[in-house]
Amino acid sequence: MFSAIRRRVRFSPAMVIAGLALVFAMSGGAYAAKKYLITSTKQISPSVLKALQGKAGKAGAAGAAGAQGAQGPAGPAGPGGSGGAKGESGPAGAKGEKGATGAAGAKGATGTTGATGRTGFTKTLPKGETETGVWSVSTAELPAVSEVYAPISFAIPLEKKGEIVFLDQEETESSATNASGCTGTVEHPTAPEGMLCIYTAEQQAKFVKPEVRFNAEEEYEPTGTLVRFFVPEPYAIHENGSFAVTAG
Repeated sequence: MFSAIRRRVRFSPAMVIAGLALVFAMSGGAYAAKKYLITSTKQISPSVLKALQGKAGKAGAAGAAGAQGAQGPAGPAGPGGSGGAKGESGPAGAKGEKGATGAAGAKGATGTTGATGRTGFTKTLPKGETETGVWSVSTAELPAVSEVYAPISFAIPLEKKGEIVFLDQEETESSATNASGCTGTVEHPTAPEGMLCIYTAEQQAKFVKPEVRFNAEEEYEPTGTLVRFFVPEPYAIHENGSFAVTAG
């Protein structure tokens, strides 16, 4: 019976103190005469307290959640993590709008003056320089004893007059050994300094060797000259070629 009662009754320290007070009250005058008053469980032997202590009961139902407490202070920053692996490239973004024109930059410093360039051909052909050109003459059948003129003009005038050398078709083909110094060809005419060399590419006529005529000295003028063809019989003339003149 007592074990059943002990299972149902749980003893607290307050109940133990009250029970001991009752025992002392019932035990008579001997205890009263000595005036023992128990006011704390520290006055009771631990073995007695252990014997009187009941088993802990089941945990009660959880109470309602209390109000949220105030936020605590921020903790110190943790150490930086290691770098992650490089991610894949994302798709190209849409083209942005054209930005506003920026302000004009400051004027740069003036650069150094460059070297003086060579003067181009302006008034006259410089000494030792060569200019080339082409010439031609073509007529219908002429009467006997006729003269035909082929003009040769210089695009750049020469400062001085010079000697004229005319090479017919046969002489032109062997011009490399020509003693006059006109050793060029129809395709690549050349002339010594101070000389006009006239090369013949095509010659279709019966005539004596043409005469070069401009003045009594047979020299070219600064602007050009004339080639005179003398035709002793009634034939048509078809002549053409090239020339080179080098300023002396």
